[in-house]
Amino acid sequence: MSGLSLWGSDLFAQDTIVGWKFPSGSADSLADYSVGTLNTSRYISAQYGTSGFPSYHKITISYTADGADGTPDKCAMATGWNDGKDSSFWMTKFKTTGYGTLKLYAKQFSDASGPANYKIQYKLSGSSNPWVDITNGIMTCSNNWTSAVANGLELPAECNNQSGQLSIRWLMISNSDISGGTVTSSGISEIDDIIITGVSLNGVELNNYENFVHIYPNPCHGNFTMDNLKNIKTVKIFDILGKCVFEKENLLNENLNFSNYNKGLYLIQLTTLDNEIYSSKIIVE
Repeated sequence: MSGLSLWGSDLFAQDTIVGWKFPSGSADSLADYSVGTLNTSRYISAQYGTSGFPSYHKITISYTADGADGTPDKCAMATGWNDGKDSSFWMTKFKTTGYGTLKLYAKQFSDASGPANYKIQYKLSGSSNPWVDITNGIMTCSNNWTSAVANGLELPAECNNQSGQLSIRWLMISNSDISGGTVTSSGISEIDDIIITGVSLNGVELNNYENFVHIYPNPCHGNFTMDNLKNIKTVKIFDILGKCVFEKENLLNENLNFSNYNKGLYLIQLTTLDNEIYSSKIIVE
């Protein structure tokens, strides 16, 4: 499981419902983050056309290219986007049960002969439901990770509290590459740091683990304690930029000194022995 890419404090105000970070050593199609077990089996895909039609085919994804955070971070990378206008797309599927006020975070990259233009769409569960454009979802790619960024893109209210799979896709909308030419079969498209957040509709964080793990004091002045970790396999702590600043396994308790770290919010991510993932935050003052 991986850390999260965090853009500003807004993400801390919401729960992360599902996310793909493609960490070095375990980069693959499966989600790297889930609220509880809601989305642990979700995956990312790349496709051409519509399933059931003769021209439909999956686009092969590689997970060996460096990602938005640089080496050793990885991303999802694919070629074969030629003639993909209105047909080729990246796609994720997940559930939003118990959550509303949904937001999407993601980054894209293309090489010189890779696709320049995408739009982000959503589709509710059910074959008869259409793909719908997301407001402000047009992405113009370049050979960097800063040009095509969805930074807290708001998903429509009808995406809230979906017990069936909600689909999000990045649809290629022209055959132009980023150099002004035409996308070739070897043109590269990459995607990274896909995070979907939401606010609990029950007024309670579904991924709150305070019933069995104790973290105190919070806020702290640099020193804090985590105990009752007997059912926890891995502890990771991330700063607001998504950098993992602490990682340990098989702890019973831990006294941490963060006095040399920057003041602010930190995300604590715990993985249980049953591979469930829980998160909360701590404030260092």
